[in-house]
Amino acid sequence: MRHLLLLLVLAFLPSSSAQGCGMLSNCNGHGTCTVSTGKCNCYEGWGADTDIAYYKAPDCSKRVCPAGRAWGDVPTSATSAHALTECSNRGTCDRSSGACTCFPGFAGDACQRMKCPNDCSGHGQCLNVQRMASMTNALPLSNATTYQGYETTHTWDEDMVYGCVCDSSWTVGLGTGETQQSEWFGNDCSLRRCPTGDDPRTAADETNCGGKKAKYSTEKGKIGNKCHVDCSNRGTCDYRTGTCSCYMGYFGQACNEMSALATGG
Repeated sequence: MRHLLLLLVLAFLPSSSAQGCGMLSNCNGHGTCTVSTGKCNCYEGWGADTDIAYYKAPDCSKRVCPAGRAWGDVPTSATSAHALTECSNRGTCDRSSGACTCFPGFAGDACQRMKCPNDCSGHGQCLNVQRMASMTNALPLSNATTYQGYETTHTWDEDMVYGCVCDSSWTVGLGTGETQQSEWFGNDCSLRRCPTGDDPRTAADETNCGGKKAKYSTEKGKIGNKCHVDCSNRGTCDYRTGTCSCYMGYFGQACNEMSALATGG
């Protein structure tokens, strides 16, 4: 009888595996516990097998953060690198919220892209280099290109490296071979170019916009230095405001007009 009673007691005692589930707080509501093993199978975002994380809590109590291609890591072979990693190796993971805190200069939920300086100061577009290369309305004007090159290949950082394409309200429409600079410039588009014009003292343009010797022309500015000579070479430009301070005897927004003082009249 005593032997039978002992067997009944042992039968109703929780197994060590079941005790394991209890010790893991039954996975904290963020997973399911396998009684036979006493281990948690965490849900996605809480340490699932498919999650990529530096640390996974065995009781599913800690969040994991978004993963992106590593900016820097140890290659696993001659052709394999930049593996997916938490916060792309450019941020720290907040285990309570599952959000990355990116290092300065990086942005995105996984810190997977560069941040444009000062958000382009409100005077430009923040674009990755792949999009930047394909733009036809970006200034200086150029033909659309492909960031991948002539072959159909893709670089690992084509959608991760970002920069500013500065805005311009200037009219776009130049002659063959001519170029034009953007109105706003600088790495963060915080500087503004001054109005440009032809030097009123120039009878004929000596160089074209690319700095090469131009064909003789009596039409001032047709193919010459009118393209981008700040303040017509007769004033100084304040790049903070984009306004000219004209030399004595010259006036106009681009300092391209002469007074009698300048002509000696």
